[in-house]
Amino acid sequence: MLITSSRKPSINTRSLCKNLASFFHCENINRGKMGMGEVLSLVEGDPGPLLIVGEYHGNPGSLIFYTPDGRELLSIRTSVTTVKKLQKKVSPKILPVATGHGDIAPILAKILAIQLVDEPSSPLVLEISDDQLDFFYEGQELFRLNIKTIR
Repeated sequence: MLITSSRKPSINTRSLCKNLASFFHCENINRGKMGMGEVLSLVEGDPGPLLIVGEYHGNPGSLIFYTPDGRELLSIRTSVTTVKKLQKKVSPKILPVATGHGDIAPILAKILAIQLVDEPSSPLVLEISDDQLDFFYEGQELFRLNIKTIR
């Protein structure tokens, strides 16, 4: 998976992109003036999705997942309530898992290629509900994304 932002992102959006990349052990690129075609060319050969973090009034406002060929998989309008930086580097051997029972949980787990479990055994946990995404490391909440709409 590759994570980037919309053009000219705010500090908050860049910070969220970095946190998401750390959580999912994937690459985060600064988009700069790259067009969508240039960004998609960076994903060629990568089976994972492209995640673009969009903005609304200078804050992270959406997560849009694309296939490597540019088809939109999922769009989630969000607002961020909590952001804490990972205090220590997480080993790439520690894979995140997802928990949740809402309609969006199996869809998002499949797109992110992470295991959906009832009882998490990993210290990296994404709790998915129909109205929020909570990111945890060793039981401590790192950040929360409130879901406004999904399409």
